[in-house]
Amino acid sequence: MFFLSKLLGQQVKDSRSQSVGVLDDIVVTIKRKYPSATKLVIKSGRKKTLLPWQLVRNFEESQTMLRLPAGELEAVEPEEGEIFLAGDILDKQIVDTEGHKLIRVNDLQLARANGSLRVVGVDISGGAIMRRLGLSRLAERLSRRVEPHLLDWKAVEPVGAGEASGMKLQVTHDKLALLHPADIADIANELSPEDRVAVVESLEDEVAADTVEEMHPNFQAALLNDMDEKKAATILSNMDPDDAADLLADLPEEKAAALLASMRMKEARDVKQLLRYEEDTAGGIMTTEFVAVPPGMTAGQAIGRLRELEPNAETIYYMYVVDDDGHLAGVFSLRDLLLARRDEKVEDFMEHHLISIHADAKLEEVAQVVAKYNLLALPIIDEENILRGIVTVDDAIDIILPLTWKKRLPKIFG
Repeated sequence: MFFLSKLLGQQVKDSRSQSVGVLDDIVVTIKRKYPSATKLVIKSGRKKTLLPWQLVRNFEESQTMLRLPAGELEAVEPEEGEIFLAGDILDKQIVDTEGHKLIRVNDLQLARANGSLRVVGVDISGGAIMRRLGLSRLAERLSRRVEPHLLDWKAVEPVGAGEASGMKLQVTHDKLALLHPADIADIANELSPEDRVAVVESLEDEVAADTVEEMHPNFQAALLNDMDEKKAATILSNMDPDDAADLLADLPEEKAAALLASMRMKEARDVKQLLRYEEDTAGGIMTTEFVAVPPGMTAGQAIGRLRELEPNAETIYYMYVVDDDGHLAGVFSLRDLLLARRDEKVEDFMEHHLISIHADAKLEEVAQVVAKYNLLALPIIDEENILRGIVTVDDAIDIILPLTWKKRLPKIFG
């Protein structure tokens, strides 16, 4: 076993035992569960040279021996999927995917495996800092008294993108993507703006959208403003329309217009409709993703419609009944639908006397109505009783509770 901190600065000699410099860094590929060394960085004076790991004949803690004489050594460049252990990982923050938190890398543990050198662990202990300060004996005595803070590499993941070589290297975030979007958002909130962008851009579109929705509002607009425009527009297209509209309202007008123009047509149309309403009104927080059916549809047909539309609906607890012109005529619950005969028309079992609210109603009124009637969703209508959207109970909670309290509650929808 080796610790990276004890390897850096060791002598590197060629096949004739002549010094060619000192070991400045080790490059690894992160395409494997345990990253393996692919290159070493040798520093001689102010010059740094990358050499392929295949040139290493003997690797010890005291020195590294190469297979060729200095005159035959040919430098190489870093490749995609490679990172610099000292430059990109040491002293940086990485994600503990099991603890769902950011940790600081004080040292890295490496081991020989099948003729290669692999990263096997991350040392986050105070002893690692002492080791790097040249206090190895003190660090060893401390480790006997205190449980070591070594994390298995397979439980961590780098964030951002490496730049140790002066070129930006793409870092995948496969393990991070397996976390719940709320956990990814908490981690992203603690990152630097550049790393936050790199993490979100690396996620699948739907996961990225869910993550942005869960992020603190203070970071959402800045994130999209700094992101690649195409990726930002895709994320907005996958967000709930009401959340996307709120986010766009916080962006500079020119940037918001550009992102709207790049969004998918249907989603852009829904968001534009929501942007017409004032932020402090029912229309400003409603979503256009609801399930609506005509009064003459049968229960069996309604179940088919529900199966078709459910992935894009904000909630399926209520289904709304509208006429050909979109006027709100009634509502029925999922329970009503399941208990109805398959050939029974929805107009025969729907609730005719339903609670609704006007789109320009103030938020306080929305919250009061949701609380008074114990609603999971409240239909929003215009002056002509046309159904324009719904406000779900979690959005109503946002009105009453601050963000920090709301995040402690179980998420009801989506």
